[in-house]
Amino acid sequence: MLKKSVPHLFTSLNLLCGCMATYFAFSHQFNAALLMVLAGVFFDFFDGFFARLLKVESDLGVQLDSMADLITSGIAPGVLMYQLFILSGVKQLDYTFSVLSNFSMTFTLAPLALIGFGVTLGAAFRLARFNLISEALPYFRGLPAPANAIMIMGLPLIFRHPSLIQYNDYLMNPLSLICCCLVSVFLMNIHWKMFSLKFSGGMNALLFPSLLLMGATVLLLQFGIAVISGIIVLYILLSSIKFVLKI
Repeated sequence: MLKKSVPHLFTSLNLLCGCMATYFAFSHQFNAALLMVLAGVFFDFFDGFFARLLKVESDLGVQLDSMADLITSGIAPGVLMYQLFILSGVKQLDYTFSVLSNFSMTFTLAPLALIGFGVTLGAAFRLARFNLISEALPYFRGLPAPANAIMIMGLPLIFRHPSLIQYNDYLMNPLSLICCCLVSVFLMNIHWKMFSLKFSGGMNALLFPSLLLMGATVLLLQFGIAVISGIIVLYILLSSIKFVLKI
């Protein structure tokens, strides 16, 4: 019984991190939100690792894992995108509804900013489709939701980077953010093969993970954590090259 609880513990920690990331994103504490998503992705890796190691994989664990991922890799980046739309100057409107003759309710909403939750919907479809795959594949079809979440959560660091601050008007505007959302949804749900970081399949399978590791190291040394979204972009580019060249 105790063995079966170990993967569930890590999944629960992933879920908790997702809840905290959502709160921090809503509160404009974007660095903390990114940290919580990274922690959630860490726990997400180990829940599956221990489930396989202890041979306690279960249907309950699969469903719980998807629910946790939807929070950490779906709702949290959706909330962050909504808040970025607000910071870009999208207009917020007040709506008042009279429910009864002596009761009314008023709430504030930015209709255009709701596009940010397209990321959440894209992640939900991605995760649901992933659950329907019965065979174990040595690669991903489309960008994994956790990788996409890291890319989205790292956007504020890029927008605030000193070397890019002069381009902020081009980066932090509704059109650019809409493009980010559309690209995010597209990447998660395309059927392109994206290489796995699991080192299996001989030396040929090590080539692109090694290139990613070297590229990520150079980027981190040059720009620090602010380039974390760029590392995901590098992963996408390398996967695209591998897919096109059929290496």
